[in-house]
Amino acid sequence: MRLPTSLLSLLLSLTGAWALQCYSLERLFTGPFDLSGLSIPNVTCGSGQEACLEAVTSVSTGYRNSVILVKKGCSYGEGFGEMTSGGDSLPPDYTMVRRCQEDLCNHQIDSHDSIPNLSPAPDPPELSGTECWACISTHAEGCDLQNSRKIKCHGGQSACFQGQGFLAIDNFSTPIYVKTCHEPTCTVIGAATHWSDNYLKGSCCGENFCNGGSDRHVDHIIDAAPCHPPGLLALPLLLTVPSLVGRLREALASL
Repeated sequence: MRLPTSLLSLLLSLTGAWALQCYSLERLFTGPFDLSGLSIPNVTCGSGQEACLEAVTSVSTGYRNSVILVKKGCSYGEGFGEMTSGGDSLPPDYTMVRRCQEDLCNHQIDSHDSIPNLSPAPDPPELSGTECWACISTHAEGCDLQNSRKIKCHGGQSACFQGQGFLAIDNFSTPIYVKTCHEPTCTVIGAATHWSDNYLKGSCCGENFCNGGSDRHVDHIIDAAPCHPPGLLALPLLLTVPSLVGRLREALASL
C-alpha cells in the first residue's frame, strides 16, 4: 500500500528520518517579474523549521512602476495558510505570504500574475487636472527628475507626493524612493503581515509638478528620515522588526 505524501512526511518526521525541503530565493524586481526561467535552489530545513515560506511584497506608483521583493525559504514554527493585505492604499502596495508543510511546496508565487494590478486605469477614464512627477526606485538618484516621468493624475488625486521608506520580508529588505499622485489627505496606510515589514513616509503639495525635489541628501533611511511640512506626515505601515522599529522611532522623534 502506498501512503499519501503528506502522511509519509509526517511519519518520517516522527522517526527523525526526514527533514523538510524548500525552495530558497531572495530577489528584487523593479517591474513585472517571472521566476519560470530561473533555476531556484532547494535547501534542507533545520531543526524547528517546520514549514516552507514564500512571500511577495510590492509598492507601486499606481502609474505602471513598482518595486517588488520575492522571498522563498524555510520557516520556523507550525502552521500553514495564506495571508494577504493591501491594494487600496496610496501609493498602492500589496503583500502575500504563504506557508505550507510539504517538500518544495513553496512554488505558487512564480510571476507578476501572483499579485493584483496595482496600476488600474479608472473606468470610465477620469482625470483630476493635476500633473505630477512619478518614479519609484531603490536609490535616491533613481527619482532625480531626469529619471522621473510626468503623469496626469486620476480621479480625486489632486496632490503630488514625494516620500521614501523601505520594504522588507524577514531579513531581506531594500530602501525605496517614491514620487506620484496622491489624495489631498496625504495618508499612507498600507500592506503588512506578521512576516513583512514595510514603511513609507513623505509629504504632499498642491501645485503641478511640485514634487520635483531631490532625496540625495538622505544617506540612510533608518538614520535620517525625510523632513515634512506640518500636517502632511504620511502614516507608517505596520512595523514588526524590533531592531528597525526602535531606530526608526528614535529618528522620527528627533524631527
